Amino acid sequence: MIIQTAAAFLGSIGFAIFFKMKGRQIVLAGIGGAVTWVVYLFMQHFVEGYFVPYLAAAIFVGIYAEIMARVNKAPATIFLTASAVPLIPGGSLYYTMLGLVEKNEALFAESGVAALTIALAISLGFVVVALTNKYINIFMKRTSH
Repeated sequence: MIIQTAAAFLGSIGFAIFFKMKGRQIVLAGIGGAVTWVVYLFMQHFVEGYFVPYLAAAIFVGIYAEIMARVNKAPATIFLTASAVPLIPGGSLYYTMLGLVEKNEALFAESGVAALTIALAISLGFVVVALTNKYINIFMKRTSH
């Protein structure tokens, strides 16, 4: 778990540098990636399957990105993309393509379903946070008038 968390931290830092983030934003993106992966591992311990652990981690990273955007006066997208890097279903995508190339229908189908499930969970988590944030902002504007 420690090695996985460290790898998530370093991977997120690498993408933060690639996205030209500056100074402490790079470290904050790395922390976001590490904690996102810890949330995923924690949920995976209690829930079987891919969907719920990835959904919970995606919701966390969405909230984290929104908070870091406000704290750093920067776009949430940079924190979201860099901190969500550990969630990318690289293994599932690799085995999906391997199954396709080797004409192994069972591997292709199993890995493809896993990759699609993970992608759906991640996107749904991002959408839940974005919509919640939008409606909170609308509510806050109405109450301030």
